[in-house]
Amino acid sequence: MSLRIWITVLWVGSIAAVVGCSGKTPPAETPAAVPGTVAAPAAGTTPVAAAPVGTTPAAAPQPAVANSVDPSKPETKWIGTIPFDVFYDQPLVVASDATQVGGAPASVSPGPGELVMVKPTEGATTPAEAPAAAAGSKTDWAKVMPLETALEAVKVARTEVNANLQGIPKYNAGMDSIKMNSALIGMLAVIVSEHPEAANWKDKAKFIRDLCLKVQGTATEKGSGPFKATQELFEQITGILDGGKPPATESKDSVPYVEAADRADMMKIINKSMDDLKSNIGDAKRMKDQAGEVTRQLSVLHALGVMMGDLSYDQADNPEYQGFTKNFIDGAAAGVEAVKADKFDDFQGALSKMNTSCGDCHPKFRGGDSN
Repeated sequence: MSLRIWITVLWVGSIAAVVGCSGKTPPAETPAAVPGTVAAPAAGTTPVAAAPVGTTPAAAPQPAVANSVDPSKPETKWIGTIPFDVFYDQPLVVASDATQVGGAPASVSPGPGELVMVKPTEGATTPAEAPAAAAGSKTDWAKVMPLETALEAVKVARTEVNANLQGIPKYNAGMDSIKMNSALIGMLAVIVSEHPEAANWKDKAKFIRDLCLKVQGTATEKGSGPFKATQELFEQITGILDGGKPPATESKDSVPYVEAADRADMMKIINKSMDDLKSNIGDAKRMKDQAGEVTRQLSVLHALGVMMGDLSYDQADNPEYQGFTKNFIDGAAAGVEAVKADKFDDFQGALSKMNTSCGDCHPKFRGGDSN
């Protein structure tokens, strides 16, 4: 073989040794990443997210560093260069745990852009639940009903009681009405006494409250004796309402709502008003023609719902009870607004919401105890 042929064979063998069996040129050695730079993505891979705010990007992209593991721990699972066992099994649960450890504060103010996992407060209420009013706390009645509406409701109830005290026969037939309307006057007297607006008998409201309770306890039997006793008590109430002096008896300035407004009496008033509204206001014209009366009834229902939420009542500390009460209150308030805006469909929707709240509440909370 000639010298020229031998040289060609040697040259081809050298090329084969360099390229290898794959026939592809071997990749160049990957340089180490420079600290503080962002590695450029390899061809065909997903680009790496931009560097966080506040860091200085590298002047030119650098190739990514190949993943490496500790050769002395081949049994360890790795994610890149980080051992897998540093990750929590349930990271969101761990992140939400606000338990103090080693005297550390329960909460730390997050830095700019940090996401903080907040652990829900134990016993926190759901949107359907409402916080209960503390027993004995005074309500901002101006937000519930205007004083003028409360006074008008007292006049209507007073007229109905007087109509049933025009003789023994009417008294005998109307005892239930007398007791229910006297109960309502007593509840409204509590509202007037706490209302921020002024009334001519506001400072005497406590006497009306107590006299109404006496009427309820007296008008329990038929006959001339109970009739006369009831009539005398109610004459004292009408005298105070007309500007007269209160009786020479002591009355507390304020008492818990449960002592002035029996919840069973409230239910009777609510049922009667709801039946009246559903039966008598059957179309938009009727609602508009009787807007004043409808608004008054809805405002009274709103007020009674607020009173029922007071913690002086049995089971009123139950969040579910408060949720039902809130739905009733919201329905009554929505009904008032619907009448003002002359929206009959909204008015019917409000009544439906109130009725549903009562229907859902009674099976769970209405028992033998009236309060």
